[in-house]
Amino acid sequence: MPAPPRLAPRTRQPVSYARARRLALLSALLPAAAFAGPAPPGLHAAEWSAANDRSAEPPPAEFTLINYFFTRATFTNQLADPSGLRGVSLGPLGPGPAGSATGTGDDTKTIYAEQRWIPVFAYSPHFADGLATFRAQLEVDYTWGMAANTVQPNQGGGFNADQINIQTKNVNVALTPLRKPRALAIHVGTQSVYDTPYDPTITPLFDLVQTGYKLAFLGSDATGVSVYSDTDLGLFRGMILPLGAAQPDKAEKGDARFSYVWLGGLDYARRLTPDLTLGLTYWHLQDDTQGAAYTYEGLLKSGPSSGGLSAYIGTQRFQIDEPSGHVEYVGGHFNYNLAFRSGPFGASGFLMFNTGRFENEKKYPTPEQAAAVLQHVDVSGFASNLELLYNFGKTRGSLITLEGMFTTGDNDPTDDKYSSPFTMNYYGLPGAVWFNHKTLLLFPFTSTVGNYTGAITDISNQGYGLMAGIASASHDLIANTLNLKLGTAYARTAAQPVPLPDGTERGRSHGVEINAELKYHFRYLMTAGLHVGYLLRGDFYDGNTQVDADPWAAFTTFTWYAF
Repeated sequence: MPAPPRLAPRTRQPVSYARARRLALLSALLPAAAFAGPAPPGLHAAEWSAANDRSAEPPPAEFTLINYFFTRATFTNQLADPSGLRGVSLGPLGPGPAGSATGTGDDTKTIYAEQRWIPVFAYSPHFADGLATFRAQLEVDYTWGMAANTVQPNQGGGFNADQINIQTKNVNVALTPLRKPRALAIHVGTQSVYDTPYDPTITPLFDLVQTGYKLAFLGSDATGVSVYSDTDLGLFRGMILPLGAAQPDKAEKGDARFSYVWLGGLDYARRLTPDLTLGLTYWHLQDDTQGAAYTYEGLLKSGPSSGGLSAYIGTQRFQIDEPSGHVEYVGGHFNYNLAFRSGPFGASGFLMFNTGRFENEKKYPTPEQAAAVLQHVDVSGFASNLELLYNFGKTRGSLITLEGMFTTGDNDPTDDKYSSPFTMNYYGLPGAVWFNHKTLLLFPFTSTVGNYTGAITDISNQGYGLMAGIASASHDLIANTLNLKLGTAYARTAAQPVPLPDGTERGRSHGVEINAELKYHFRYLMTAGLHVGYLLRGDFYDGNTQVDADPWAAFTTFTWYAF
């Protein structure tokens, strides 16, 4: 093999005296510049090197698992009847025979225990190079002692406990083109969706329930595509979510095409200061299913005309057949110093306005029959919320809060103009769970499994609107270990309710709740709790034979998050 050609030697130029002086000065300054950073550890070099040596650390794990385990025992005079939902009890207090929380009474006492397990799996293979993560989240719920050896959700707590009851929560892929999930994440598949601009996969639950619209309009799981971004330019969320599907024209017209309920939206928020964030929202809900889609397959249809769903979830049924239509949402929200980094005071709140129209798609044999029913319903509603917080102690557990909620109501919610908020509870079981109210009975106790019952379960309050005030005070009796909370709340309708079928006039007050909660954090992310509440029922329940006593309940809970 021939030798490589030799390069001609470079001719060295003579160095002048001035240039030599500059080179000498530069060589003297180089060591000082090289060690301009932190001084070396000196005599403790060995200890310093051992403490800061990261060469033996393994690479980031490809597979991670988060376990959520929760169990709750309940003793109450509320008779929560699943009514065919096989272990799931929802709905407002005493709405009628179709509801799931069918009543209270002095002789109506029940005790039951529930259990929930949610594993969250995440897989980020090294070969994906930080560009993608697969996530799966399952849910196993049941009531102790109920059912075995069959296939149904929310069952399997009986002897043998061999019932299949795994429910799908999330199965999705998060694409991160910038390799920075906070800067840009695209979620494709079944995912958690909330009415806040924060990415639920990397945001603590505390922030999700206290920001945006606090799950009062949207809080569940859905399948679709969402895009999240959190940069110096602000927080952004865009989403396209099919909430339901049906084939309404298949039987009569032989048209097997799918019609959808879908929700699209844009959310933007800007941090004006490190502790103050303002946000804006625009959503569009489109329902072309003619009322044929199901919330609970084969049992409860979804949408504004569903006769069964409203009794379970606390909305108001529109007196219209086979509706298709749309609802537009425009809102704003803010949050200030919720982590108390810049002082002891914090606040959050929102305003949301919705408007829309649903048309009757049903074809009637005669004009007289068509004239006897509503052909459309116009929707217009408004909701507002404000919460003030004061951290008076050395820990975040020492807190005083005051919160108010107002929503517009309708004196006749069954006519062709509906003047109350339109939430995703019209399409879910539930589809929206106001999660920040700190009550146990007036609004449902949010630490639950399958029995999500309360006097008011949707902020529309069966179409009559809502005026509510909630106050609480909590204190860490032992710092970050033992916390005591005392609370009270009052709620009434914004509009005058219509009389009962027998002509009995009703008042507007739902009543006053008083409650107390004691939580013991005896290990990291492991908590035991005792919760008691009593509701002095108001005149809204006058003449309601299902509610013939003041509701009360006592709960014990055990919660464990494991990473």
